Amino acid sequence: MKVWVGIDVSKRHLDAVWVVDGKRVHKKVRNSKKGFAELLAEVPESAHFVMEATGTYYFNLAIFLHQANRFVSVVNPAQIKYHIRSDLKRTKSDKSDAASIAKFGDEKNPPPWKPHEREVYELRQLVTLDAKLQKMKVQLGNMVEAFVETDFHSKEAINRANMMAKVLEEQRAKTKRDMEKLASKLFPEMVEILESIPGVGTASAISVLAGVGDFKRFETSKQLVSYAGLSPTIKQSGTSIHSKGHISRMGGAQIRGTLYMCAMNGLRCNEQCKTMWNRLKSNGKHGKVAMVAIMSKLLRIMWTLVTKNEKYRPEMA
Repeated sequence: MKVWVGIDVSKRHLDAVWVVDGKRVHKKVRNSKKGFAELLAEVPESAHFVMEATGTYYFNLAIFLHQANRFVSVVNPAQIKYHIRSDLKRTKSDKSDAASIAKFGDEKNPPPWKPHEREVYELRQLVTLDAKLQKMKVQLGNMVEAFVETDFHSKEAINRANMMAKVLEEQRAKTKRDMEKLASKLFPEMVEILESIPGVGTASAISVLAGVGDFKRFETSKQLVSYAGLSPTIKQSGTSIHSKGHISRMGGAQIRGTLYMCAMNGLRCNEQCKTMWNRLKSNGKHGKVAMVAIMSKLLRIMWTLVTKNEKYRPEMA
């Protein structure tokens, strides 16, 4: 008989709960390989593991279980959140959350988790670092600008801030080179394919590929759009509630941020984007709605080109 083991993951510990013969079992172990082995020795042979994708803290456990040939499922935290709400629970603890996750697994039977190649995760970290370095450089620039505006300002503070900005720029250049080197190893043809789309540069192509991974794991472009959190939501009830157009935001914010910049660039140099923008605006659509539509369109184009192994051609539209 299948037994679902729900695991609530934190930085230091794992709380695991499962039910055997109607009795709930709770096990708390360290979030380490020693703790993983200890947990594996306690659970039933038929155990199916399910956990939330909480930052990076779940990853080592998921890899450990996957390499041990055990069934493991990693689900969107929003799914667990709404599942707990549906039970009208009034208490919240690591133990109760683990029990809810186990119940979710038993009722929803989520699919197994399959990791990407190791280099994909390395590329994602480089992309994250690049974005952080850029943000820090902008913050330093804004700070220097504010300092200079005052009559009494410190030249030493300004000089050191400018030096730090220069260091950040140098480190960002090195990070970009590492990103391009790793991406050329992982996705040699895909980077060139995405770069062929007007409005999509090398950095944007790498960022999207890092966030998506293997495009071909999505059977349709609609699935990819949903994964990126760009699918529109609908709220309708009776005659008083009817809204449509808000995106789910259940996917990675990094992918959406990159696609937004691609869409902005596309309005300058991509005829498909320009035509779509003008058509939607002439139909009275809000600017944000039009931008999301263009972002979704670009992502669908990316999926089509990559799965067909073709570069962009304007006449494809």
